[in-house]
Parts: sequence; C-alpha cells; structure tokens
Amino acid sequence: MKKRNLIIRIIAIVMCALLVLGVVTVAIYALAAGPEAAVPSPDTGSNDKVLIFALIAVIALVAAVVCAVATSKSGKNKKDDGQDGESK
Repeated sequence: MKKRNLIIRIIAIVMCALLVLGVVTVAIYALAAGPEAAVPSPDTGSNDKVLIFALIAVIALVAAVVCAVATSKSGKNKKDDGQDGESK
C-alpha cells in the first residue's frame, strides 16, 4: 500500500509541476506581448487586454501555489495510524 501512495504522490507532483509550468508559460507570453498584440475593441479603445491576461495568469499561479502548500501541509498533519488497508 505504501508503494501505491508513493506512486500517487509522484503523479500528483508531476501534474502540479505541469500546471505551474503551463501557468508560467501563459504569464510569460502575456507579459512579452507588446501593446500591438492587444487589439482594442472599436467601442472602448482600450489597450488593457495584456494586463487582464497577466492578472488572470498571476491569479492562477497563486491558486496553484496555495493548493500545493495546503496539500503538503495536510499530508504532514496526518499520522500513520495503521488504517492504510494493510492487515496486521
């Protein structure tokens, strides 16, 4: 059972790393885009689209970090009480 828990944790860490990598990639592309990349809508004349995408990317990155920290702290708080399915 401990081997299965290890595999699940490894897969979760890889998935979290891929999520963070995707968010960072989007944030880099959003910040690297110049003002000419953000086409303003004709009725508003606004150039704030890059800022909106960067803000969304930062919020997603913060959410991923909070989830990772909460998951690691909840794993540390659990103690092995022998109820992992192994017979004694």
